[in-house]
Amino acid sequence: MATTGTDPFLQDALEANRAGELTNRQRDRLRPIARSARQSMLIAAVVFAVAAAMMLFDRDFSLPEVFRVALAGASVVLAVFFLLRAAVGADALTRDLRHRRVQSTDGAIGKRSSSPSGRGSRRLYWLDVGDGSYRVSYAGYQAAPDAGMVRVYFLPRSRRVVNLERLPDAPLAPGLTPQEVLLSLGTAMLTGRRRDVNEIRAQMAPVVDAVRPARDATVTPPPPSARDSRPLAQAIVGTWTNPFMTVAFERNGTVTATLFGGMERHGQWSVDGAGRLIAEVTGQGEAADAWIVGDELTIAADGGALRFARR
Repeated sequence: MATTGTDPFLQDALEANRAGELTNRQRDRLRPIARSARQSMLIAAVVFAVAAAMMLFDRDFSLPEVFRVALAGASVVLAVFFLLRAAVGADALTRDLRHRRVQSTDGAIGKRSSSPSGRGSRRLYWLDVGDGSYRVSYAGYQAAPDAGMVRVYFLPRSRRVVNLERLPDAPLAPGLTPQEVLLSLGTAMLTGRRRDVNEIRAQMAPVVDAVRPARDATVTPPPPSARDSRPLAQAIVGTWTNPFMTVAFERNGTVTATLFGGMERHGQWSVDGAGRLIAEVTGQGEAADAWIVGDELTIAADGGALRFARR
């Protein structure tokens, strides 16, 4: 994760965070949020104060006087409560910024969001690490990895995330096959335990991370002089692999794709008159640009590309 002006996780703050300290820059970023919380408490105090005044002096209320006085008294107590909390900064985040202590925990990460007041309300974002849940900004939610092992740094009272670092991936247990990992993931999802799901997803993270470079967001076809000099229909015959799948193109026009987890797809392949590859491994043949440079096969379609190495 590179450090930029908008990066929610500041790499130059990690040393201080590891020592349990909050940096000035991190504190300055959180101050507007704490200030907004205190302003909300002031607004609540005003609302309850107005409610108390209406109960006492507005004779249009049809409630018996004893109830009006009781409700007014309760509103005054609440108004004073919120006013004092705003004045002394008693909310969790303000207290965290005052003490400037940072805690950390390690574990498999999960991400979730919620809308506490239903549709139209502001969404809240959370990172689940180990058995804990930690509040994070939308930018932090987007920047955090979807799966894997992490160390999260957070403020102890507000449980707000201030930094995060990726830890080495969790290896698959000895003798555990990809199929068994997928089966375990399904079982964990049925139990509803987020920690179990996240730990299994962390075991699969190395494969997911390895797939990303295999599929580029954009691709520029190389010049003909850089490609294999043989016709594509000849050069493509053989077995090609990347971390996500293995594809075998046979001379008889059959193709087999073996996905991560052992799932296989079979079909036919051919090269059309325009030199485009047609592979019917999903039951529906679609033409795609394809070329071979050295021992690398690239199949480009829908604005992206899959890259394979010859086995």
